[in-house]
Amino acid sequence: MNALPHALFRASDTLTTPLGAFLVQQAGAEDASALRRALAGGLTGVALAGCRRGADVQRLAVLLSVAEAEEDRPEGSCPILAVTDGILPAPAGAEGFAGSSARLAGLVWDHAALARTLGAEDCRAADGAWTAPFAAARAAVLLSARAADLRAYDSACPLAGENFVEDCRRSRADGFFGRLAQVPEQIPVIESIYGGR
Repeated sequence: MNALPHALFRASDTLTTPLGAFLVQQAGAEDASALRRALAGGLTGVALAGCRRGADVQRLAVLLSVAEAEEDRPEGSCPILAVTDGILPAPAGAEGFAGSSARLAGLVWDHAALARTLGAEDCRAADGAWTAPFAAARAAVLLSARAADLRAYDSACPLAGENFVEDCRRSRADGFFGRLAQVPEQIPVIESIYGGR
């Protein structure tokens, strides 16, 4: 599998990265024709939004295998990043990510998706720390990724300047491989801080 970027930025239906674009597909609503067009256009990978279990990844992996064959690309050349709100099955359970697909390269935590799922108005306390449900979901993504021997990406951070840098350093120290950028200007900072992994 090719090298993975540390920074991911969501721009409409793609995750833009320093290494190329990942097409965003919604779990349960994958579009085989869009996958084939994206592969023909040089797609780097696919980000599966709304992903919660290995079966979601397996379904997309089958569609990618067909699209790769149709576009004469090597089998398994297109990696998957699973974007999740953090509500995940137990790592050891049958629905976990371990063994779901050799294409699965990482889990990406999206706190905004969790906020929508919960109908939460606040995700951070006054001191900037995650509130309990968000802290638990963040930890679940990190632990599930570790259990499945995958890279883990932290959620976007609204902070700026040195506060953003410090948040990235803490995230990297927690074990995250990279993170979502809230704005494109955060990409070089993320690549610099997480790049030592």
